[in-house]
Amino acid sequence: MTENPLPNEVQAQEKKPSKFPRWLLFVVSVLLIGVCCVVLAVVIKPLFNVNVKSGGYSIESVTLSSDLEDNQPVDVKDVFNPSEAIICTVKTAGIEDGIIGMRWYLGENKIYEYTGKTKNNTISTYIESNKSAVLPEGKYRVEIFVAKETLETAYFEVKIYHPTVNPPILIPEGHTNIEIPWYPEAPFAFDEVWNIDNTEWKINEVKVVLMDDTQEYFVAVVVNTDMKDLMSISKDEAKARTRAIALYAIEHGYVEAARGLEIDGKHYDLDQSFFVILKNPSNQQVYRIKFTMDELQ
Repeated sequence: MTENPLPNEVQAQEKKPSKFPRWLLFVVSVLLIGVCCVVLAVVIKPLFNVNVKSGGYSIESVTLSSDLEDNQPVDVKDVFNPSEAIICTVKTAGIEDGIIGMRWYLGENKIYEYTGKTKNNTISTYIESNKSAVLPEGKYRVEIFVAKETLETAYFEVKIYHPTVNPPILIPEGHTNIEIPWYPEAPFAFDEVWNIDNTEWKINEVKVVLMDDTQEYFVAVVVNTDMKDLMSISKDEAKARTRAIALYAIEHGYVEAARGLEIDGKHYDLDQSFFVILKNPSNQQVYRIKFTMDELQ
């Protein structure tokens, strides 16, 4: 026998409440997530900006110079000779031992990159010519970066000083010096062929070189050679190969001609040393052989 149904009024009191609309739950959830994001943005964004903006330190100064004394730049400038060191000193403010990077460019070609820690909020590095590579004339820059982002850029120029020579020297049209000048120099003979003991030597230039930093002045003969083993030649072998070139220059009056030149208002004795410079343009190898004038007597 079935149970008697509840009275209508009782059924109404016992009826379950209607279900909460599911779409409203979705809307509320989205709104809550949005509110949370806004709160997080308000809290996090200022902290993030402070950190990125300074990184705990900042670039205070970038200085180019040719020397340092007590880690401070000396001879500050933006135009350098190829014979000078070019030193970039970066000073920072804030955290000590921060990481600083420097990218060096000649035109748009990167020639060097260095990254290191500051010490006492300072870091320095440099580029300079050496026996195998001379900094060519041109416009350079060094970019200072942190975490690959460039923060500062310093611009400079390398220029070769050309002394005044009397009588004036006329450089033949089409002549190209195969050795990039390192020091001030006065070339006075060009593109000759010297026949010495049945061997032809292609002479690119004969010149006076003025090494002002060491107060050394000498005549140098630049030889265009196709010898591919320049870097493997010993000093004694190099002297044996090139002694005849040095003697030829002396015997045929090239040293006397150099002594007769007035260079920046001064005549030079040129009686201490003599150089023969072998250069292979195809592989850019260079060998500089120094003779004392006493050796050539």
